[in-house]
Amino acid sequence: MEFKHISVLLEETIDSLNIKEDGVYVDCTLGGGGHSKEILK
Repeated sequence: MEFKHISVLLEETIDSLNIKEDGVYVDCTLGGGGHSKEILK
């Protein structure tokens, strides 16, 4: 069985975080890693 995860509201979530290069961010929901993966970009 293959695991497939589709993050919902990914773009809206990332936009609302106002991410800065020197910021510190913790995604405690890690799950499938969709939001964490985007934050790490």
